[in-house]
Amino acid sequence: MKKNILILSTAIIVLSLLAFGFINGDQSESDQLKASVSEDVASNVETTIKIENKVFNDFIYDVGPRFWAVKKDEVHMATSFGDFIGEEHVQRIVSYKYLSVMVYEDGKRPDKKEINSTGILTEAQLKILRSSDYSTNLLIWADYIEKNEETGELEDAHWTPHITVVPEKQAEYSDGKEALKEYLKESSKESRVNVDPNKLQPAKLFFTVTKKGKIENVKLDRTSNYPEVDKTMIELITKTQGKWQPAENSKGEKVDQELVVSFGLMGC
Repeated sequence: MKKNILILSTAIIVLSLLAFGFINGDQSESDQLKASVSEDVASNVETTIKIENKVFNDFIYDVGPRFWAVKKDEVHMATSFGDFIGEEHVQRIVSYKYLSVMVYEDGKRPDKKEINSTGILTEAQLKILRSSDYSTNLLIWADYIEKNEETGELEDAHWTPHITVVPEKQAEYSDGKEALKEYLKESSKESRVNVDPNKLQPAKLFFTVTKKGKIENVKLDRTSNYPEVDKTMIELITKTQGKWQPAENSKGEKVDQELVVSFGLMGC
């Protein structure tokens, strides 16, 4: 009888220990699961914060004349389309269909233009070019037939040089162009937090460096689609007051020059 009681007691103790271990094991697994979930949540929150605070860095594309810079004397001396594209390309042109000279006014593509059907500029077209002052933006548009150098076949082609008339010595930022671009990029970071590259638009900010090295006529040609970014860029350019070396003409005289900051996305 005593032997049976001893065996029964031993069995109860063993079962109790097993049950305690199972409960503790269950609790341990539960705690591990909770810890794992907490870590995942924390990780996701941290990732979300990083994404929300991401700054779009490919932002400042250029600071300078709006289009291809051509000195005033060169523009005034031009007599044909070839003066803008080079002799090598001219040799491939067989005949012209259309040649026009247009002036951009207030940053807008012009409706007024002078047209002819040869590569030689007309008196009306020459008048436009020779009356162009510094910072005038021009579009020379030519449709023509050219000979393909490889096949010898005649092909339709066109070329549209966009030109900005510039002084013989252009206005310069005291620390250099790259330093200015870096300053604009770094100083505008706060305004660019959470900017969505898919919603960003190419923007242009026009400003004039006067003959005294002052900044005037700061104006936004087109918005980046983010008003806070636009406002910041205007303020930053205005703050560069006194850090510019004025442009000079062929006589070494100081002259005003309009420059453009291209920012946002790449655009024309």
